[in-house]
Amino acid sequence: MTRRPAITAVTPVLRNRAVLLAAAAAFAVEMAFSARYGYVRDELYFLAAGAHPAAGYVDQPSLTPLLAHLGALVTGNSLVGLRALPALGLAALVLLAAAMARALGAGDRGQLLAGIAAGCCAEYLGAMHELTTTPLDFVAWAVALYLVTRLLTSGDPRWLVAIGAAAGIGMSVKWNIGFLVAGLLLGFACTPAARPLLRGRYLACGAALFVLLAAPDFAWQAAHGWPNLAVFHVLQGDAWQNRVMYWPGQVLYTSILLVPLWLRGIRWALRHPLLRVVGIAAVFVLVVQFILGGKEYYPGGIYTFCFAAGAVSLEGLPWRRRAVRYVAAGAVSSLIALPVLPAAALARVPVQRVNYDLGEEIGWPSEVAALAAAWRALPPSERGRATLLAGNYGEAGAVDRYGASFGLPPVYSGANSFWFWGPPPAADTVAVAVNVDPALLHREFAHVTQVAVYRNGLNVADDEQGAVIDVATGLRTSWTVAWPAFRNFS
Repeated sequence: MTRRPAITAVTPVLRNRAVLLAAAAAFAVEMAFSARYGYVRDELYFLAAGAHPAAGYVDQPSLTPLLAHLGALVTGNSLVGLRALPALGLAALVLLAAAMARALGAGDRGQLLAGIAAGCCAEYLGAMHELTTTPLDFVAWAVALYLVTRLLTSGDPRWLVAIGAAAGIGMSVKWNIGFLVAGLLLGFACTPAARPLLRGRYLACGAALFVLLAAPDFAWQAAHGWPNLAVFHVLQGDAWQNRVMYWPGQVLYTSILLVPLWLRGIRWALRHPLLRVVGIAAVFVLVVQFILGGKEYYPGGIYTFCFAAGAVSLEGLPWRRRAVRYVAAGAVSSLIALPVLPAAALARVPVQRVNYDLGEEIGWPSEVAALAAAWRALPPSERGRATLLAGNYGEAGAVDRYGASFGLPPVYSGANSFWFWGPPPAADTVAVAVNVDPALLHREFAHVTQVAVYRNGLNVADDEQGAVIDVATGLRTSWTVAWPAFRNFS
């Protein structure tokens, strides 16, 4: 029987071959389905954003677009290459959950159980399929939680420096990790035995690193009038719907078979004299995101620790059946989290009710082809002074990605950061517009004619199905004057 290590004794988890195999299997599953459909809208947007380097963007910090751009350069702009990074992120979550379990006192079996839970979590399977801010956010949370675990189990305050760096990098991905930081501070405030760890210069060093790494995006936001606040305001329009779905989402998104594990983990941590810090943080982020009307997956990064702590609480109990059940849950969840089904099946099977993004992965090249057909149908005299307009950043990103192969000129859009990359050339007084508000076109152009309606051919409902393609002629003013009306931060 494997001897349970002392809570402060941490052997590198990479020596556990079973955990390594679980991490490799998680990576392999993600890669097996990485290119089954196509890009999701956020990936197309981030590819375009990465080609416009900046310290920040309207709706997120700079790190994800930067990584998307570098990934495209390194892998020849391939979808498989782009998605290797989030797939590696799922493997990292497996390893980090196992490493936390080891640091908390689990033996080899407990570490494996924690790793399997992370690898089979429906939320992680789905999120780590696409290169968006979410997988990077989850990894940043997991790294920070591992470092906090090391701080609490070792009593060495030098870990605070690394924690500040990890949280700061997380802020350069998404502000969401700020909720974890706030929860941990509350946990320390409510845990007298842990408060002495915050004394001394290491907390100041960690805090300085956090601020330094988070500062570029905040500086960009301040310089551009805080557009992210406008995005948050739009997102709040869904707050009540999010609240209704929030707690059922915690069950569905982790998998119902994993709920007892993460609940055990939170309870175990709350009863521990030091790890109560993280238990309080877990309750805090789950409750606060509900109160604020956040989306169901926003607190998802906390579950890596909860799985680890739950695995420790099961130490000494039968584990094989649990492991098998977790794997079975992951297999079932993959039908919804990953593009396992043929794309045409989305029109018949209600998968999108849980994972809407799957539908958003189909049809982009054909929509660009429809736009190109409308472009080529213009008389030569109009085509030479025509611009392309897209209503949302997914469509704009799709034209940016595929347009050159159809001989299309650059695309412009008022959606989020695309608005800052406009306006169109002053000489362009004609526009071929896809999914742009007709009232806006009629206000800014003398003549607007609908020339096509896009269909993806699979009858799959998504944001592009039924998109109208218009030709607008006779720009009433100039693009400098008209462009502010096209701004759409959402």
